Amino acid sequence: MFTKIRTVALGVSVAVALSGGAARAQALHPHVEEWCDGRGQVPDEVQISACTQLIKAGNSKPERLNLAYFYRGLTYAQTGRCKLAIPDFTAAIRYDPKDSDSYWSRHVCKLELGDTAGAAADRKAAIAIDPRIEEQWSH
Repeated sequence: MFTKIRTVALGVSVAVALSGGAARAQALHPHVEEWCDGRGQVPDEVQISACTQLIKAGNSKPERLNLAYFYRGLTYAQTGRCKLAIPDFTAAIRYDPKDSDSYWSRHVCKLELGDTAGAAADRKAAIAIDPRIEEQWSH
């Protein structure tokens, strides 16, 4: 039900500095946001890694965390890993309760996993936020 759209291979790295025995993240790779949201057209595992780096950066605003969780969840879903996607869609909704795309995507994953009641509730929530959500995702 999810369309896969990325094909180009790139690597991801993050700088970590040791200070007093504890690791702390420094600057993220300059392209990590576009790798996370799919603009970088990177392989699935690179996209997941980029989103994870944004989530773990520790200084992200709610909007940024919403997008990082959504795109990581979407990539999990597109690669048949709905059990991993659902918690990410749930986290995305926690950071933006009006995120109809996360509700819709979680609904699709719940359907795939056989949770028809949960899927129906998420579908209803998505449509309440955006009445055109079903039409948008069917194209």
